[in-house]
Amino acid sequence: MEELVILAIPIFTVLMLIEFVYGMVRGRNTYTLTDTLSNLSQGLLSRLSQFVNQFFHLGIYALLYHWIWKDYENTFWATGFGIAVGMVVFDFCDYWFHRTEHESAVFWAAHVIHHQSKHYNLSVALRQVSTEPLLGFIFYLPLALLGMPPVQLALTVLIILFYQFWVHTEHIGKLGWFDLVFQSPSNHRVHHAINPQYLDKNYGGFLMVWDHLFGTYEPEVEPCVYGTKKPFDSVDPVWTIVCEYVSIFNNVKNTKGFANKLRCVFKAPGWTAVQDFKGQSAESYRAEMSAIGASQPIWNSARVAISLVQFFSVVVFSILFLINEDTAAYFDGVLIIGTIVILCWGLGAFMMRKINFTQLLMIDALCAVLLYLKLIVNFV
Repeated sequence: MEELVILAIPIFTVLMLIEFVYGMVRGRNTYTLTDTLSNLSQGLLSRLSQFVNQFFHLGIYALLYHWIWKDYENTFWATGFGIAVGMVVFDFCDYWFHRTEHESAVFWAAHVIHHQSKHYNLSVALRQVSTEPLLGFIFYLPLALLGMPPVQLALTVLIILFYQFWVHTEHIGKLGWFDLVFQSPSNHRVHHAINPQYLDKNYGGFLMVWDHLFGTYEPEVEPCVYGTKKPFDSVDPVWTIVCEYVSIFNNVKNTKGFANKLRCVFKAPGWTAVQDFKGQSAESYRAEMSAIGASQPIWNSARVAISLVQFFSVVVFSILFLINEDTAAYFDGVLIIGTIVILCWGLGAFMMRKINFTQLLMIDALCAVLLYLKLIVNFV
């Protein structure tokens, strides 16, 4: 499985470059440097986090599976028909998990990361979530009851995730009957949009049948406005991960009554005992984003080069760790991942002009020493 993930990195990179060049040629570039590096950094952190939360990621599922089925070997799931059935059943479970992520604050706190980008391109597909498995594993436990082996579940997850990569683009239009049956770029653009009629629609990961059955399907009609209704402009990777949890904490702290405190956690995002959070309209959001875009500071070539070098350093260290992940002691792995998180934070802080080049170099020097001692010496 790990080899597939590492192999996918250069493939995804080439596809993103193709999309970028195509957009430039057609005069419809959908990429910005800050947003793209932020998306890719979150993707790397999400994959690295699986080492930390592996018990929730697949461990609980494996324990339940082996407790129920013990040494019984069900060959059905290894057949072609079994794999197809497994994908359909998984997609059903995933629909309800995805829908819950949008309809419950504590689940949205994890998932919001994937929706924070104000752009829509293939790099957004890699803007994945680090804390999702902490509660999300519950939705897939029925598959263990049905006897789907843990390895089969992991393979199914990879297949669905790889499939979802191509739907994150603005350069593929509507596809007729295909849009009615399968997840597609048009359907998923709607899902990422904050236009009033598009909110909380098209949850399907692979099939759209569940959206048709449960009333959440919406075709793409007008141009999409992307982002979140509560605007988010930070590229600090740590704040990106924790910001909604902090919001829930503050909401609970300022709400009276135990029942209402629980509602702040589990009801819709932004719920308060006074009124539900409505956010701003898509029209005002569009105007705000245009104003922000017009006032963005100009990036010079040196700042671009420094940011790219910083990001590719993060990529190299991440790949080195992933290659040796299976042999890493848990504490050493957590220390290495924590150091990579600091490097990502330095990248975000530099892009946001919160720190200068000298301060970034000091951070990198300290991180390099630790990574040399824990990663290079031990594993390379």
